[in-house]
Amino acid sequence: DTDGKEVTVGPSESMSKSKKNVIDPENIIENYGADAVRLFILSDSPPEKDVQWSDQGMISSYKFIQKLWILHNEIKNSILEDKKDRKDEELDKFTNQLIAKFTNNLEKFNYNVIIANMYETYNYLIGYLKKNKNLINLKENYKKILTCFSPVIPHFSNECLSEIGASENIIWPSYDANELEEKDVNIVVQINGKKRAILNTKKGTTKKTLLESTKKDRNINKYLENKKIKKIIFVQDRLINILVNE
Repeated sequence: DTDGKEVTVGPSESMSKSKKNVIDPENIIENYGADAVRLFILSDSPPEKDVQWSDQGMISSYKFIQKLWILHNEIKNSILEDKKDRKDEELDKFTNQLIAKFTNNLEKFNYNVIIANMYETYNYLIGYLKKNKNLINLKENYKKILTCFSPVIPHFSNECLSEIGASENIIWPSYDANELEEKDVNIVVQINGKKRAILNTKKGTTKKTLLESTKKDRNINKYLENKKIKKIIFVQDRLINILVNE
């Protein structure tokens, strides 16, 4: 330092009144907004652990909300301006899965996981909107998504809901548990224990049906031509291993 004395950098510590290292929340809220502060605190650690304060983490949370606002304006323009001529079931499925994640993680107090779900949602919607326009079901799904965001960033969510004309009668959205199960599965196809292909098929496909599919697939059937099948090892929805004479 200026006195010529060596400066020793101590270990990072959790905020504590006894250590007199707490952060004044009023100053932080004034600079970054209450939503950004809530977002950072909830993303930092599970509730049973102390918060490790980080200026960089605070700035990252603030920037993420700015990115959400830019995304919101793009969605808002789509809702208010686009012609509504088609419904996309992929968006319905994504929203249903998201509601289930938020609901379950809230019940388990997994707040840091909820923040991860929010980042996942942002990344999904950014890519999705580039490819999909004129959606009839965009507003309803976005309303559900904003409602899920509201426990973490309530001011942001309320403002966005007002801007799309969906701020009335807000209730926590429900989800369809039956739709959470994947209807298709990827099954590994082995010939004499060696992986030869992966078949995408309906969940619950029988061994007989799957064997017929392998024989119709040219990339697999070349290993079966002129060979006698000795045994078939079948694991439902996971694997089929066809043993043949070499």
